[in-house]
This record gives sequence, structure tokens and C-alpha cells, in this order.
Amino acid sequence: MSYWSVSDSVKIGEEKVAIRAENGLNFTIGQSSRKIQFEIPDSVAFFSGKDSYLEFDVKINAPDDLHTRLQWDQGGMGMMILNLRLYDRSRGKILEEINDYNQIVALHSDYNTDDSLRNTRSIKEGGTIYSPITGGAVYGNTKSQMADLNTNPWFKKSVSATNSTLYRTNLVGNSFHACVPIHSGIFSGKVYPNMLTGCYIEIDCIRAPMVIRQLDSVVQNRRRSINPVIWGADVVAGSVNKELPWAPGADDVTEIYLDAYGGIDSVAKCPFVVGEVINFVPQSAPGGAVINLTTAGGGAIVGATIEQIDVADPGDGVNRVRLTINDGTGAGNPVRNAGPATITAVTDGTMATNFAVISMSAQSPANATDTNVSYTLENVNLVVHEIKMSPEYVKTMVSKARSGGSIEFDIHSVTNHKSAITSSERQAAVQIHANNHKAKSIIVVPADSTIYSNSQLLSSVNTYIETQDQQDVELRSARPGVSGIADGLSQYQFQIDGKLVPARPVDCRKTSSRASISPFHLYELEKALSNAEIPPKSFREFQRNFVIGRAMGVNKGVHDLRNKNITLNLEYSDVANPPDKPKLLSCFVSHLRRIIIRDGNVEVVH
Repeated sequence: MSYWSVSDSVKIGEEKVAIRAENGLNFTIGQSSRKIQFEIPDSVAFFSGKDSYLEFDVKINAPDDLHTRLQWDQGGMGMMILNLRLYDRSRGKILEEINDYNQIVALHSDYNTDDSLRNTRSIKEGGTIYSPITGGAVYGNTKSQMADLNTNPWFKKSVSATNSTLYRTNLVGNSFHACVPIHSGIFSGKVYPNMLTGCYIEIDCIRAPMVIRQLDSVVQNRRRSINPVIWGADVVAGSVNKELPWAPGADDVTEIYLDAYGGIDSVAKCPFVVGEVINFVPQSAPGGAVINLTTAGGGAIVGATIEQIDVADPGDGVNRVRLTINDGTGAGNPVRNAGPATITAVTDGTMATNFAVISMSAQSPANATDTNVSYTLENVNLVVHEIKMSPEYVKTMVSKARSGGSIEFDIHSVTNHKSAITSSERQAAVQIHANNHKAKSIIVVPADSTIYSNSQLLSSVNTYIETQDQQDVELRSARPGVSGIADGLSQYQFQIDGKLVPARPVDCRKTSSRASISPFHLYELEKALSNAEIPPKSFREFQRNFVIGRAMGVNKGVHDLRNKNITLNLEYSDVANPPDKPKLLSCFVSHLRRIIIRDGNVEVVH
């Protein structure tokens, strides 16, 4: 029988119930994951999963000598959940288990999105949005959701005209109140009969460096076209105009001026902070060498340290943002350009001669062991939207369940089957060990499995190159291990029980070469996402979160995969674009699973 019958169900009320975590109210997650546990009591007989959510306050923590602005991943606080497990009341039967749950959240963030949803996630989940004020659009760069200085929920907006106070995340960072939905079958749109099964929840929180980022507008490897550009420096003692060039040699500098392009004309619009270590790199050259800076005496340093930020006229009648810098040993100690290039003057309308200012704070040797960021969750609650039914309806349901029959219902869920391939494999046959009786689609996320240091994760150093063009110069992944990468994939094709599907291999060369769009791949992906209950509203991130998809049925139909062999054939045959990264493939099988309650026992049919 169905537990839900329109003829006899009567909803008499609803209420929000806040359930505290079993193992505490406050949690600090640093270099390793932590577990949070909840149990929904039997007194909550029915609840609406789609209206239930996790609620807590969250704050980013950083060492006192890591001076740079930090923010959360643009996907929001749902990215903190690494694994999600839901049990019955006995805690012995798993109702649902979603490994690498954060990849599902990333799919929703990147594909099930539009301006309205992004704004909603920003308010509720702490996902940041594009800001036209500080996001930059001078050279046609793609929109960045990690460059907002005006409305960013993770730190306070600078309001002073002169800033000489050392920046510390623990003092300037905001505490954000998050309300995070749960993407699982039990917490989907249906009313769930908790009185029949009970529900115990385990959440594994991801380690902090995987979700905390520097701003795109300060790091070298993320949209360098929106980084501030150096306009001038006091390369000659007593100089009036402070104009460039700044050649390698004996010129010692204590002040630099930023070009006003992109609207950087005030302290509030400057992405750098006091105490941040900076350096300079050619703006338009993806592999351009970072300038070697030294002390006045010739001692090598990683970068110049900012001691004050203000606005001043360098002598040309235009007020510009001025950075007072030193060599890191004390105020007033100048820095020197030791090559390998001359820092040339700004040319309006082109990046060809410009030098971008970049942050080295997370990369400096002094901070090599001091990038141990963390985040703190406080007042953690699971807010359950309880649905109250009439006593007569509840009594009838219990009577039917005890009369020797069974109560059965379906929920939509996903199961993750993992496989790994190395960067040297050019032909790969990936086995997907699915055995679901009502499969809806298969979504494969080939994520970079390289092990990165905290420093590399914070500033996207040496991660996968998503695009390399005139728009963003070089855009490296800020989500290694989470977002999918094309990485030179030429084509793919599924083989299900000996039959190749689709009939022709799906070509991916245009997408993986970063040159254009492979339309058949997006056509297949659109069907797969739709069947997986991830509405494909946007394909803006198709290169930055590359996903392989195959729908199992037409019009959201299902397919029986029991006792069938499933293989994903991957071909990396492009000599000019070979694979560069090892990959861990998360093969999410979206399916309907049946929960059966019989004689007080719970059975789950996948």
C-alpha cells in the first residue's frame, strides 16, 4: 500500500522543530574532517524534507600572520558536507548514503542556477555573487563570483580613507548565519513518514582548505585581467610623477600607485589589505615570470609587504590608490626590482605592457606552515518542518502496517561509484558497478585527484587550467577534487550490457581544448541532469565543472540496471592536448529507491 492516500489524509497543522546535534553545538573544522550527528525523534511523525534545513552560524578562522581576505566557496555552505548518511531509528539500516555530497552541491550551484537562485544562495547559504563594482569588466573577462568587496558576507567592507591597521581575518571577518537545504531523497519534496522508520543523520564536514579561498582579484592564477595594475612607483628620489618604467637595478621603492582601471579609485575598492605580501607579474602572459624583489641591500624576498593603503595624487592631477610598501623587515625599508623584467608603463586599452599586482601572502616561506585555516560552526541545529496529521489518519496507517501488509514508497537518491585513472592513461574503460532497479541517469564527475598543499588550495597554484585566453589570461580551478575537468578528453561512450550508447561516441575535443563548445556533449548532459532532478538552467560553467552524463530513460523515465555490466569508455587521443592530471571519477547513479516497512522492519530496495 502507499502510505499516502489523498482520500483519507488530513493535514491539521505544521511547525518548525529545531533539533540540536547529538555531539555538541559548536564545531571547529581545520585540517581534518569532523562528524555531526542528528536524530529526528519519533514525536515528529511526518515532516516535509524540502522545507527542512541545517541552521548554524559560521566564521572563517586564519592565523594572525596570514594577511589576506578570505571567503567561502561560491557554492555556499552546502559545500562543507563531504559525506551524508541517513539511517533508520536502529542506526543499523542505511536509508541513504551519498559520498562526495559536495560534488552534488557543486552541480546544483553551477547548473541549477540563475541570477535569482544565486542571490538566494548568497543570502541563505553564504554563496558569493558577481559584483559589477569590484568584479572588473575592463577587458571582457568572465564574471567572477569571488571578487566582491562591496557585499561579500565573509568580511567587513573597508570604509576608511586611509588604512594602516594590520588585517586579521579573526577580527575583520563576519559571522554568517546559514540556512542550508539538504539534497537527498528523504529531504526532497515529499512528506516523509518518520514515525515508521525514524531518521538518524551523520554529516562528515570537509576540511577547511578545500572550501576557503583568496579573492580572484588578488591571486595570480584566477582571472588576472581583474587584478589591480601598477601605474607608478617612486623609482627616482624626489620624482614628481612617480611614473614607470621600474627597471632592474638600484631603484629602491617605498610607494606604488594602482591604475584606476576597473574602478579602483578608493581604499574600499582595493582588494589588498595592510600586511599583505604582494608582487608583480606581466598581466597578459599566462606563464609570465614573477618579478624578483630584493631588499635595498640585495637580499632576496618573496614580495613587498603593504604597510598603508590610501589615495593620493602622484603628480598627474589624478587621485590614485597608493600602497606604501616595505621589504618585510620594518616600515620604511624599500624594495628593489632585481628582474627578470622591467615593470613598464600602463597602456590604455590593452594588457600587453601592464604588470598585475598579485598576492603572495599564502605562498611566502614565512607562511608556508601558517596557512592552516579553519572554520567554526556555532549553534548547529537541524530545523525540521513537521507536518501534523489527524489522529484518525495516523491510527489508520499504523493499523494497516500492523495487519500483516507492508507500506512501500519511493524516494529519489544517488549512489556514488568511484574509479580512478592516471594522467598517463590514454584509453580507459571505467566499470560502474550499479545494480539499481529504477535508474534515472548516470552523471560522472572526473575530478582532479592531485594532492595539493594548503597554500596551493587557497590561491589555486598549479591546479588544472580551465581556460587560457585573452578574457581571463589563465583561469585555474579553485575546486580541485570537487569540480570535473575535461583534461584533454577526446570522446566518450557508455557500454551497457554489451550495447554501445549513444550509437556514436560523444566528441569532446572542442570543449577539452578550451577552444569552443562540443554541442553533443551538452545535449547528453542536459538530459542526464534533468533526469537526476538537477534542472539544467545554466551551462555557464560547462568548462569549469566538466561533467559526463547519460540519461537512462526518456521524459524522466527509469531503466533496470540489475545484473547488467556498465562500462564508460574514455579516449584521450589528442596529441596536441594530452591529459595532465590524475582523476578520481565520481559516477553518480541517480535512481529511485524503494523503502518497505513490514512487521516493524525497514527494507531498502536500490
